[in-house]
Amino acid sequence: MKMTRKKKRGFNISLLILILIVISNFFISYTVDVKQELTINASIDSTWQVMGTEFSEVDLWCANFIESEAGGSKKFNGIDYSTRVTVTTKGENTQELDEFDPANHLLKYHITEGKPSIAKEASALWSLVDLGLNKTKVVLEFKFIAKGWLGLLMSSKLRSGISGTSTEIVEELKYYMENKTAHPRKIKSMIK
Repeated sequence: MKMTRKKKRGFNISLLILILIVISNFFISYTVDVKQELTINASIDSTWQVMGTEFSEVDLWCANFIESEAGGSKKFNGIDYSTRVTVTTKGENTQELDEFDPANHLLKYHITEGKPSIAKEASALWSLVDLGLNKTKVVLEFKFIAKGWLGLLMSSKLRSGISGTSTEIVEELKYYMENKTAHPRKIKSMIK
């Protein structure tokens, strides 16, 4: 069967479009930013102790984390390690500290291993604000840069998932700080 000029032209145009879609996949990215804030009835120092100084012990109070372990060499004052390896229901990942500032009560980290395949970057900034009278505002900011067409198509689902997880993290930190015990969600996750 011989291809006519019209069919050949249509085939070439289709092939060109397909090639352009594949190539553009390497240049497309979509950023998902999620910010959660919550006021905790605890001092900024005690909250920083749990959220900052005990960064690698997040599995004690947060249901999202099954295990967490400190690693990496000391890079910052106030903490003897620079990474934490965590295990969640979605697998294992390594989070490396980029900034750790006890004086200003903030830390920043990015995921170096174990991020989803559609992630170009996954990072977070956690900070505290002293509201006085034994009150602290917790601010968690998460940034996820999705790559390619799949990342763009999944962006609303990603935003929803990150938003839900970050809401649970601040709620569980609040509960832990105010009740000196893990949130019922964390206790339930440990029983499974």
